[in-house]
Amino acid sequence: MNEISKSIAVLVVSCDKYADLWQPFFTLFRRFWADCPLDVYLLSNHLEFSDLAVKSLKVGDDISWSDNLVKAVNELPHQYIFLFIDDLFLFGPVDNGRVLRVLEWAAAARADYIRLNPSQKPDRPYNDLVGVVSPGTIYRTSTVISVWRKRILLNLLRPAESAWDFEIKGSERSDEFDGFFSTWKDHFHVTNGVIKGKWRQYAVSRLDSLGVKVDLSMRSVMTETEEIVFFCKQQRSRLLNVLPPQHRRIIRSLFARDQF
Repeated sequence: MNEISKSIAVLVVSCDKYADLWQPFFTLFRRFWADCPLDVYLLSNHLEFSDLAVKSLKVGDDISWSDNLVKAVNELPHQYIFLFIDDLFLFGPVDNGRVLRVLEWAAAARADYIRLNPSQKPDRPYNDLVGVVSPGTIYRTSTVISVWRKRILLNLLRPAESAWDFEIKGSERSDEFDGFFSTWKDHFHVTNGVIKGKWRQYAVSRLDSLGVKVDLSMRSVMTETEEIVFFCKQQRSRLLNVLPPQHRRIIRSLFARDQF
């Protein structure tokens, strides 16, 4: 376990305009993954989160998602970066033993990338823990709950890209690398709490039921219409899983400008 903590660090990617999410995010992180053995870092611009268990990486003025991430990753001495996103809230207990088994395998196998919440399943078998995410597959560089070899992540990042840009264009750039994997099952029970800067109604209600309050003065809540549109786009994304993996990028490209 000590070796894993030396080689892998958790990095929660955020920025100062999302500082109102930090308290609810880390409250649930500590509650549901209390035995996390890894160092935890928070990417911010100028603000610091007042929690001794979280180390703030202040990268300066907000340039872009990718530029900020490059600065933060370059400050970390670890070989692997475990990416979390600030608006993905843990809503259930984490099986630390299961997660460590995956992390230990990734480090021993010198994997380039592994995602632990497979919204897109692996397209080829590998072992009981993971499957292969082949070149040409959709969202190959998904940032959600993903572990990256540091040098591969830095190789794939480009200036001025958003996270959405990176998941689309970075997937194409990643085709030159073979060591991309995904677990077969979800290892983290998470919910996307904020969409396009607005709270999801479900997330606010669920956080409240867990005794975690959010500051609604900082951002508004999605309307019913926005919730329906988001739900429909979620279903559309799930339908992509029915298609053969090699055809998903082509179909996805038809909706490339239709971001939510």
